[in-house]
Amino acid sequence: MAALLVFESMYGSTAAVAEAVAAGLADLRIPVTMCEVGVAGIPTYSTRPSLLVVGAPTHQRGLSTPRTREAARGDVPRTVSRGDGVREWLDLLVAQASGQAVAVFDTALAGRLAGSAAHAIGKRLTRAGAELVMPPESFTVTGRTSGLLPDELEEARSWGRSLALFAAAAAAR
Repeated sequence: MAALLVFESMYGSTAAVAEAVAAGLADLRIPVTMCEVGVAGIPTYSTRPSLLVVGAPTHQRGLSTPRTREAARGDVPRTVSRGDGVREWLDLLVAQASGQAVAVFDTALAGRLAGSAAHAIGKRLTRAGAELVMPPESFTVTGRTSGLLPDELEEARSWGRSLALFAAAAAAR
């Protein structure tokens, strides 16, 4: 079993969560290739990983758009993701998603009114025939540019370990 983890991150919080999730998968000996969405290729049926993990920041209650990414780029001197985001990457991936085991996460402000990029990613992938091995997961940021709550990286690593177990069980079916 091997995993591909693709993420979008503007201010670095989602990238930090992606690294923690990858570490959790690696804790249980799941090899992980981690890619920022701008350099991630589209897996084909012949190159698809056993598990695809996709993460993105929540922008205006859902996935980022070109407009929200441009606004984010105006907040800081340099962002992690500089081109297209997960939304555009998913548009290219859906033709290859049928039967793919996936897990999704996001970073978002606290509260049910904040929305969730992870739910949007999960919905797009399951409509294309992918199979979620766990429900979408959100990790909480304190503000647009201020970072994660104190325990979120440990939570992300723990989620990665759980994800390894659920993915292994799904693959065994």
